[in-house]
Parts: sequence; structure tokens; C-alpha cells
Amino acid sequence: MLTTIPLPVLNCPFPESLNANVYEADRHTASWVRKFGLVTDSTLWNTYHKQKFTWMVARMFPNASFSSLCIASDFNTLLFLWDDHLDAPSPDVVNAGFEYTVKSIMQILQTGKVYTLQTGGPILSAMSDIWQRMQLISTRAWQIRFARSLKAAFMANSWRMQHVDNAKKISLKEYIRFRPQIGGANFFLDLAMLMGEINLPANLLSNRLVKNMGLYCSQTICWANDLFSFTKESALGDELNLVMLLKHHHHLSLEKAVEQAVKIHNSEVALFNNTADVLIALCASELKPVLEQYALTLGLMMRGNIDWSTRDTTRYQHAYSELLHQ
Repeated sequence: MLTTIPLPVLNCPFPESLNANVYEADRHTASWVRKFGLVTDSTLWNTYHKQKFTWMVARMFPNASFSSLCIASDFNTLLFLWDDHLDAPSPDVVNAGFEYTVKSIMQILQTGKVYTLQTGGPILSAMSDIWQRMQLISTRAWQIRFARSLKAAFMANSWRMQHVDNAKKISLKEYIRFRPQIGGANFFLDLAMLMGEINLPANLLSNRLVKNMGLYCSQTICWANDLFSFTKESALGDELNLVMLLKHHHHLSLEKAVEQAVKIHNSEVALFNNTADVLIALCASELKPVLEQYALTLGLMMRGNIDWSTRDTTRYQHAYSELLHQ
């Protein structure tokens, strides 16, 4: 008889939320995917559509306007489609394509280069469209921060692609350092401010407690994702995941590794809440509203990621028993 591990119940004491524009935004994104030829096979698109990428950002950004939510939905969908392409076979070909695509995307963000379907193909023309729309609703300072965050994510994913086949040689410390950038949680912090129309003054953006709050949020999202996705990734030969690294480095059973990963997630949530409480208590009274708004926005991101992973998407519907009997 096989032993199974249920999907973990994670502590995340923030309210459930869903943007009222989710269905309309989802219809927009489906049309947008067809427009840029990102998925041309209708059967494959139906599989992707069931994963409900729009619902993820609609839960994370419940107060975003319709046009802003469409930007987030299109961007999120593009990232997932590209990520799945990178997980495909032929790593040498994929790596070369990744380097070219990264260089071209950074040209879009940093120099204003515009690609069309004819000059850049689906991914680059789609990213050009997203960036033009982002620029219309953002400041130059935000654009610089977002480009910097996206570049850091690209560099971390390059590191990941170099080490994914030798995951057991990676230390937990190394993995923890790179994980928020690998998952894009770092630039989703910037996206959250854009979606919530939050303008933190420069002195707050550089504040140690504000930075720590963002880091705890990013890591919490990533640890939750690792818990929901590790069997799917391991089946593909990818064990660069918190659960599997804990299992290997600490010589744990799979069940104990999952328990330890849950504890790490929950401790990050507690650190986030404690940091937010201290920050809001110590700040000047005129800064309290924007900091409270920012803290709630990050809390909704963490909760939205969990609700999407466990309630909406088909992406992580799998049996944990597959690994337990190997």
C-alpha cells in the first residue's frame, strides 16, 4: 500500500481576494495569445487555459483596474509559456535561445527597441507590447527598478539552468539566495506596486525593514511554490527545489522534508508580519497609510499564490505518492 502526502496546509493569515474583472481579463489574454501566436495549437492552448494564469494575478492584485489586470495577465501568461519552453528537451538549443531572448528583452526595457512578429517572433513582439503598455501607467523610476529586477531574474535563471542537472551539489544557502529571482518573485514586488498604484518614497524603498518585508514575501511565495510543484519537477528530473534539497542535505524522508519546508514557509510569514508591525509602528504618521497599503498588497500576493495553486489551477494537480514509492 502506497503512502501519500496530502497537499500541505500553509499558514497565511491574509484575506482571500479575487479581482472582479478576472473573466473579462481572461478573455482578453486568450485573444492576446492568439494575436501574437504564442500558442497556435488549440488543444495545447486548452490545456494551458485550464491552468488559469489570469486567476493567479487576479487573486494577487484584486484592486487593479481592468487595463492593468490585462497587462499582468498577459505578462504572467507569457512567463509561464516561456518557462515551459525552457523546460523542454535539447538544453543546448534552449540555452542559446534563452541568452538571445534575454538580451533582446533587456533591449526592449532599456533602449526602447520594439519587435514585431516579423522582426522578433512571438515572445519578443509580445514583450514589446507589454512594455509599451507598462510604460503608459508607470514612472521612469519604476521602469528602471523593474528592468533591474527582471535582469536579476534572468541571471538567476541562467545560474539555475547551469546547475539543474547537478542539484544535489547545490547548497541550501546558495539556493535560498537565488530562489526569489529564479521564480520572478523579485520583479513581482515591482509589479505589485504598479498594480496597486503604490508610490513608496525613495527613502522607504531603500529602508532595511521595507526591503526585508519584500524579501520575506518573495521567499514565502517561492517556498509555497516549491511545496506545490516539487513532484511535478522531480518527475522531469529537476530536483533544484527546497523540498528535495532539504531531503538530500539533511538526510530526511520525503514526509519530513515536506514538514520542514512547511515550517520554513510559516516562519517567513511570521517574520513578514512582525517586520510589517514594527515598520508601521515606527514610521512617521504621514507614511502609515502607504506602508499599510503596501503590507496588505504583499499579504494578498502571498495568499493569492496559495489560493490559485490549490483552488484554481490544474498545474499542480498530482499525486505525491509518485515519488514515495520510487
